[in-house]
Amino acid sequence: MKNWFKENGIYYLLVLISAIVFFFPFFAKGFVAGTEIGFHYTRISTLAESLKLGIFPAKLRPMHMKLYGYGVGFFYPDFFIYIPAALVALGLDYEITVKSYLLVSILVGAFATYKCFVKLAGNKAIALFGEILHICALINDDNLFGGHGIPHLFAYMAIPLALCGLLEILEEDSKKGYIKYAVGLVSVVLSHHLIFLTMLLVMIVIVLVHGRQIIKKPSVFGKLMGVSFGGLIFTTAYWLPALEQALKIKLIALYDNAYSLSEHILTLKDLVTVHIGLPLSLLSGAAFAAFFVLLIRNRRVETDVLCLFIVNLILLFLSCSRAFWTSSIGQALNFFQYTQRFVFVFTVTLVMFTVVILREIFACFDVSFIREKKYYPAAVAVFMLLVIIFARNFSRPGFYRLPELSTIELSPEMYAKDYEVSMGEWLPVECEPSECKEPTLSKADDKTTAEGFKSEGAVYYDVWVLLDKKYYDVPYVYYYGYSAYLMDDNGNLVKELDVGEAFDDNGYVRVFMPDGGSGVGHILVTYRKTMVQKISYVISAVATLAIFALFAFTAFKKGKTK
Repeated sequence: MKNWFKENGIYYLLVLISAIVFFFPFFAKGFVAGTEIGFHYTRISTLAESLKLGIFPAKLRPMHMKLYGYGVGFFYPDFFIYIPAALVALGLDYEITVKSYLLVSILVGAFATYKCFVKLAGNKAIALFGEILHICALINDDNLFGGHGIPHLFAYMAIPLALCGLLEILEEDSKKGYIKYAVGLVSVVLSHHLIFLTMLLVMIVIVLVHGRQIIKKPSVFGKLMGVSFGGLIFTTAYWLPALEQALKIKLIALYDNAYSLSEHILTLKDLVTVHIGLPLSLLSGAAFAAFFVLLIRNRRVETDVLCLFIVNLILLFLSCSRAFWTSSIGQALNFFQYTQRFVFVFTVTLVMFTVVILREIFACFDVSFIREKKYYPAAVAVFMLLVIIFARNFSRPGFYRLPELSTIELSPEMYAKDYEVSMGEWLPVECEPSECKEPTLSKADDKTTAEGFKSEGAVYYDVWVLLDKKYYDVPYVYYYGYSAYLMDDNGNLVKELDVGEAFDDNGYVRVFMPDGGSGVGHILVTYRKTMVQKISYVISAVATLAIFALFAFTAFKKGKTK
C-alpha cells in the first residue's frame, strides 16, 4: 500500500481536486440558475411524485405540465435519475440529495476518465493532464451550470469510457476494454439520445479505420458486436417505448421542429472561441501540427492516432459545414436542431487526440531520467494545480466567489406554476403548452363542455358527460397508451371506449362516445402501459439478470480455478 500511494497517490489526489474544483459553484446555497434548470428539476421532482404514487416505470408524468401530463420519460432516459428521485420520494431534502448525487457522479466520471487515459497514454502525467482538460472543458461547465443539463453531464462523463474501451478492444482484444466499452455505451444511451448518435458516428469511423486489424482477427469484431447487441437488449426499456411513441404520434422535434438547423450552424470562430474554448483549441491546433511533423518524421502513425485525427476532422466538418446542413441529407437530420450538439463529443475527441499526440512526442525522446528526480512529484503537482485553476477560471471566471453566483431556490411547486417542458419539442405537433389552461374541463364535438376532476396526482380523470355526443376532448396531452372507460353508478366497468388524438384541438386525448349512446355517463380516463412497453421492461429485466448471472458464473469459475 505504501508503494502504491507513493506511485499513484499524487495523481489520484489531483483528480479528486479537479473534480471538487469543477463542482465548486454548487457549494453555494441553492442551484446556479441555468437556462433549463426548471425542466431538469421537474424531471426529478415529478419522477419522485410518480414513484410515491406507485407508478413504475414512470414514462409519463401525469402531474407534469400543469396536470396535463408530459411524457418526458419516453424521450429523455430516466435511468440515472431514479436514485435521487427515489431518495427524494423517501423524504430526503431535494437540494442535498441532488447535489450529493451530482458530486458522486462527477467523482466517478473523473476517476474513470483518468484510468482510461492512463491506458491510452501509458503515462500518468499525460493522463492527468487529459482528465483535467476533459472535466474543466468549457462545454462541461456551460452545460451543467449554464443549462443545468444533468443528463448531458452523465453522457459527457461516459464518452471516454466508451471510446477508450473501443480502442482497447480493436487494438488489444482487452477484457477490460469490453467492460469499459459496455459501461460507457450503455451510460450514454441511457443519458442523452443525440449525444449517443454523435458518438455512434465516431465509433463507426474508429471501427472502419481498424478494418485491417478486424480482417486479420474477425473474432474481435464478432465479440464487439455481441457486446453492442447486449447493450441494445439491456436498454430496450428506454428505446423501444420511445420508438413506439415516435411511430404512433407526430412529435414537434421530428416533424415540426421549432429550430431550423440550417439557421443554427456554428461558425469556425464561434466553435473555437465560444464553445471549445481558445486554450483547448490552441492546444488541439498544436496537436494537429505535431501530427504532421510526426508523420513526416516517422513515416508512419499509430492507428488510434489516425482514428482520432479523422474523427476530429469529421466533427469539425459537421459543426461548421453550411453546405452539408442545407443539403437534402442535412435537412433530414434537422432533429439535431443545432450543430452545437456535436461539441460534447468533439471536446472529448480533441482531448483524446491531444493525449495520444503527447504520448507519441514523449516516445520520441527519452525523458525517463526526469521521473527519477526527487522533485518530479512536486513539480507535477504544482503544474497540474496551475492547469486546474487556469482551466476552471477560464470556463467560469471567479468560480470560487460563491456569494456572487446567481442562484435559485427550488420548490416542489415549480412544475405546478409553469409548464417546464423542453421547449415543447417532445409534444404532439398540434400541442401548444400555453393553451393547456383548464386541466379539469372536457370539450365535446359541438363545443359544449363538461367539468370533471383529477385525482391521485392527476393519474385519473373522472367526468360526467352526455353520451349522445360524438366525442369529448379530455384535458390530457395525447400519448399513445391512454385508455378511457364507461363506468356505472357503482364505479364498475361497463365498456372500454375508443381513444385517439385531437388533431384539431391542441393534441388532447379524444374519447369517442359509444354508438347510440344517450343520457349521462361517467367516463374514467387514465394512462395504461402498452404491450410494447411491458415487453420492453421484461426484455431489459431478463438482460439484467443474465448480466448478473454471467458475472456470478465468471467469479465462481475464477474462484474454483484458484
